[in-house]
Amino acid sequence: MQLTCPCCHARFPVESATEDDAARAFFGVLARTPALYGAMVAYLGLFRSQSRALGWGRAYKLAQEVIALGTGQAMVQALAETVESLREKQQQPGWKPLSGHNYLKKVLDSVEARGIQPERLPQEAPVRTLKTQTGQALARLQALKTGGQP
Repeated sequence: MQLTCPCCHARFPVESATEDDAARAFFGVLARTPALYGAMVAYLGLFRSQSRALGWGRAYKLAQEVIALGTGQAMVQALAETVESLREKQQQPGWKPLSGHNYLKKVLDSVEARGIQPERLPQEAPVRTLKTQTGQALARLQALKTGGQP
């Protein structure tokens, strides 16, 4: 199976994307917690400086730490609120990436203390079912990501 890089549009085999042990471990964490997938990936972006990529080992460690805090709907809401509140600050000059989860912990406490049902997070556009093998694979991945049956 071939993937296409969204930045440079280069094509490469999916196996090469997960050659790194930490990358495989990171994707395993995401696969075990599909409800957190999108919110977790966006949150981990707050730990990356504007000039450097976030290493797979660091991403794996951070993901494990987040999951240790919780995996329920309150965590999804807390991750989304954290990203929303820090995204604008991240674009400003002098932004320093997060170094820990203290801000997330405060937001999570706030979400749990409010005891309200979390707002519906915006849903991604559904993947069209294609007749090609690639389209079918993408549809199965989308179904797994959203917790449905492929």
